[in-house]
Parts: sequence; structure tokens; C-alpha cells
Amino acid sequence: MNASSQQIVLAQRPHGNVSSKDFRLEDVVLPDLEAGGIEMETLFISIDPAIRGWLDDRPSYLPPVALGAPVRALGLARVTASLNSDFAVGDIVRGFVGWQQRQIVSSPGGEWDRLTPREDIPLGHYLGVLGMTGLTAWAGMCDILRPTPGHTVLISGASGAVGSVAVQLAKQSGARVVGVAGGAEKCAMVARLGADVVIDRKSRDWEDHLKAATPDGIDRVFENSGGPMFEATISRLNNHAHIALCGLIDGYNLTERPSGPANFGQLLTKRIVTQGFVVLDYMDRAAEVEAKLGALISSGQLEAVQSVLPGFEQLPAAFVDSFSNGRPGKIIIELDPIAHS
Repeated sequence: MNASSQQIVLAQRPHGNVSSKDFRLEDVVLPDLEAGGIEMETLFISIDPAIRGWLDDRPSYLPPVALGAPVRALGLARVTASLNSDFAVGDIVRGFVGWQQRQIVSSPGGEWDRLTPREDIPLGHYLGVLGMTGLTAWAGMCDILRPTPGHTVLISGASGAVGSVAVQLAKQSGARVVGVAGGAEKCAMVARLGADVVIDRKSRDWEDHLKAATPDGIDRVFENSGGPMFEATISRLNNHAHIALCGLIDGYNLTERPSGPANFGQLLTKRIVTQGFVVLDYMDRAAEVEAKLGALISSGQLEAVQSVLPGFEQLPAAFVDSFSNGRPGKIIIELDPIAHS
């Protein structure tokens, strides 16, 4: 008898704010394992804001998730059966596992990254600071922005998965770091990570705080959020400042994407260098960056901020919650803590 699995599929496309009602839990029977294929059991699933964009039927850097298909998501899995000479039973792989407990991959290729986990680093870190999260922060901060001592660097979404790593990398460059986060608890965490000043975006006086925090203007921006704070940030930019445009999460749940900041013209008059980037463009650097970040973690120079939640059934609620009262750092769902503890 073939193995069975549960998967959470896209039941309907979200209209505005994503809701748990947009998803449906299904039981499925896995197909036969054939030559060249592998069977995998999912260990961890990453919760990422980018998933929201993949649920809409609109052009993006990846095709939209099909209705009735498992929600696309990065994760870690263990090979449980193999008829492929490149994969052995017990191998840990990283890739788009989706919201499903088990699956058959008929012809796995370069899209699946076989890991050799370090014993001194928790396995979940390979979805966070040692995965695309860390690579994103590194690409934006170290490859695009390249801050130096004397620069003022502003990082929005500083308590999030990517932002929390970017704050630490910016601080290590010797720059003055201004973080933006929501709420006292998250702001305190960002300060602990090394930010010189933290602005609470939920404060009524956040715009006054932004001005006070940047008396000499802003030289580098790692932008994760968009919205009114980004518009105010543009007004504080120095001539020839640089922006690494990583995400615009404030608009992800809107029925129509915002048209853009009203002061967009200042990007011209201030001669601002603005570069949007997607982490998939940096995959050829993944091994190199993973090694560097791993060394920083092992030496205590970098803290991995993660929120690990147990239980496959938590996926929809955890994803929905990540846009409002989201937990700090990287949010990861752990499917079976006992099986790989």
C-alpha cells in the first residue's frame, strides 16, 4: 500500500488580507516511487512574506501557486526512500518542499540542495540565517549597500527574519545603524542586536523620531516594508545614498499594490542609487555566504533570531499571523520535533 500524506492547498485566491479560509487541508496517497525518484518527509517549513505574492494570479519572478496545489514554501526534508544514485536514505535536503508532510520527487535536480549539517548549529538555522534568509541579508547589505564607518544605515523590518541579520551585518561594518520595528518588545530586541537607534513604527510620533534619529541624513537603506515609513525615509536621504529594495511587505495584503511614494522624484534630484533584488539571483553565492555566516554564528559574532512552532496544522494561522502580530526573527514550522531531536 502506498504511503499517504497531508497537504495544505490553496483553496481560493486571497482578496486583500490573507485568511486561513484561503487554504484547505487534504489527505493524499503518494504515487509509486519509480527509477530516478526519491521519497521525502518534511522536517521544517519556512514562513516567508514572499509566499503572499505567490498566492496572487499576477506576474512575478515565480509563477503563482495553482488553485488546489500545495502552497509553495521553502523547507528541509529527509530522504526516506531513494531510487536515485545522487540521493541516499537519510540525506537532508533543502528546497521548495511546499505545505505537505511527504512527497515523491520523480527526478530531483539542482533545485534540491543536499546539506551536511554542522553538529554545533541547530538544523532549523539552515532555513534561516544559513539559508535564503541569511543570503538575502548578505546580498543586500554586503554586496549592494556596502556600508562603511561614517555611514548612517536604516533597516526597516529590523526585527524580522532578514532584517535582524541585516542589522548585525551593518553594525559589523562600523556604520551607525538605525532600525525600524513595531512595538516595544521588538524594538528592544533590535537594540540588543546592535542598532544604535530603534524607531517604533507603531508610535504616533514615529516621523519625529525618524528625524531625530537621522540628524545627518541617511546614506544607506535596507528596505523591507515600503509604505509611509519608506516615503519618510526618502525625504531623509543624503545625496548619492543607496537603497537595497528587498521587500514591500506593507502592500502585500492590499487588493491593489500602492502606486509608489509621493516623493519618488527625490530619487532623481538626490541621485539615489536604487537596486531591487531577489535572493534567487544570488544562489551561486549560497555556499560561500553560508560558510561565512556559519563562522560568525559559531564565534558568537552573529545571533540567529528564530521562532520555531511545532505542528503541521499551524501553517495557515502562523502565516496569517506573520503579517500582523508576527513573532520576531525567522518563523519556522517544525513538523515532528521528536523524529529529529
